[in-house]
Amino acid sequence: MNASDWRLRGEWFDVCSCKLPCPCSFAQEPTHGDCLFTLVWQVREGYFEDVRLDGLGVVALGEFAGNMWEGDPDVGMTVMLYIDAKGDTRQRAALERIFTGQVGGWPGTFGALIREVREVRYEPVEFESAEDLAYWRATIPDRVSVGARALTGPTADPSRRVQLVNAPGSEVGPGQIATWGVVSEDRAEGFAYSHEYRGGSSKHFPFDWRP
Repeated sequence: MNASDWRLRGEWFDVCSCKLPCPCSFAQEPTHGDCLFTLVWQVREGYFEDVRLDGLGVVALGEFAGNMWEGDPDVGMTVMLYIDAKGDTRQRAALERIFTGQVGGWPGTFGALIREVREVRYEPVEFESAEDLAYWRATIPDRVSVGARALTGPTADPSRRVQLVNAPGSEVGPGQIATWGVVSEDRAEGFAYSHEYRGGSSKHFPFDWRP
């Protein structure tokens, strides 16, 4: 495969064990010193050479300790991946190459923070988000059900979302806007967590990647 000919555009969100707002977005250490997380990517439009990837999803479960943005060689993520089983063999292979950082672009940069990919599984990923970002959620039957509703409060304009521009620590790369959410679902199975996982913070980003 030609690693220089691919592009993905879509939506991403996380559910993590940090208190809201997630310190990682500000390039700081997690709330409790370590972080347990579920990351969800939904490809709205995408291709890898002649392989279309529209409508497919990827979910990562994992953990790390310390500040992953400081370049500390002792800080690295351990993850497992669910790749959308709705894709055929070529689509799954293309997504695996992209999301394990093998073909560069932002996934290659972010993938450098991964110390270990413990497992890759193929399961159907279902994704849903409101057009006005009032909520976002993803499910994998019998394994994952994660989501959030948009953050609001007594002084917030209900017609506007709470957002962060120019995030110092954006998991999808620079230049995108984070929309903050409050976790409503945080069930994620398939990874041997070191302690109980209860989600607190969530944020939604668009992404647009190419090599």
